[in-house]
Amino acid sequence: MATPPRSALPAPGPLPALLPPPGAVARLVRSLRGLPPAQDWWGPGCAGLPGWFHAESAPTTEATPRFRELYARVRRGERVLPAGADRHLYLFVRGMLGDELFGYLEANQVRLERRGLETHTVSVDTEAPLEANLAQVRKALEDAAFFGRSVVLVGHSKGAVESLSALSLYPHLRAHVRAVLALQAPYGGSPVAHDLMASPEMRRVVDIALPLLFYGVSRCVEDLSYPARMDFVRRHPYPVDIPTVSLATSRDSRRSLLWPVAHYLRQRYGLASDGLVATVDAEIPGSRVVRLEDLDHAQAAMLGIPGLTPYHPGDLTEALVALALE
Repeated sequence: MATPPRSALPAPGPLPALLPPPGAVARLVRSLRGLPPAQDWWGPGCAGLPGWFHAESAPTTEATPRFRELYARVRRGERVLPAGADRHLYLFVRGMLGDELFGYLEANQVRLERRGLETHTVSVDTEAPLEANLAQVRKALEDAAFFGRSVVLVGHSKGAVESLSALSLYPHLRAHVRAVLALQAPYGGSPVAHDLMASPEMRRVVDIALPLLFYGVSRCVEDLSYPARMDFVRRHPYPVDIPTVSLATSRDSRRSLLWPVAHYLRQRYGLASDGLVATVDAEIPGSRVVRLEDLDHAQAAMLGIPGLTPYHPGDLTEALVALALE
């Protein structure tokens, strides 16, 4: 049977009733386009702020090659701590959420104790504001001074900021401090803390989550934002006459639990970070800096899965303490 010519075919009938009437999608698109633009979910961001203090602070000294020598010796089982290291009291100051994390700074502290050194954990509330914890660091240093002890301060993350800030605020404590070890300290601020506080949506999440889950306050996060750190550091700069070693690290590897955050910071700002702190913000003015490109923020203070982290926290701490006491 011959197929009728196309012109002879009947005209198409009306669209089925289940289909939307012509123009519905177009009208929906026009309506959406007419809505006011939504605010950026991540807020204005912190572009240009990381490392702000370098131009107005004392320069640092590169110490990474020396650290690698000491670390290699530690791994071979050699003794690297100098004679007299056991004369000091080693005060550990924990960072944010340190009260909640199992094994946090434990391997670091146990290693020094196995080397015959006396350690003590400063009783800070790791979810409290900077001001409250400064009082605890000050009390621990004054107690040590009362008994004639010299102190080596070992602080991680926010705990390192609190250690440095106490010495900035209270000059009478400096004579009793032999050295400071600042592990991944957001001295200049944290881009993560800044972005959380700069976004109204995320700030509300922090305001609810910290008290509910950790009995903390969002002020402890805000204290690490760039405006807060700028204000504090410019009023109370860190003294450069205290032997200080900074550990500034980065890691942008999918094998890191902090990779999503580190990747966000690199993609949005081009920042090298450990997942929470930008490398440039962890370099304390006037300090000897150890820069490692394969260590995230958790791996300096907690044992990781073998094969997924190149450093053991105990080995790391022993080598860094030896460096600080040289």
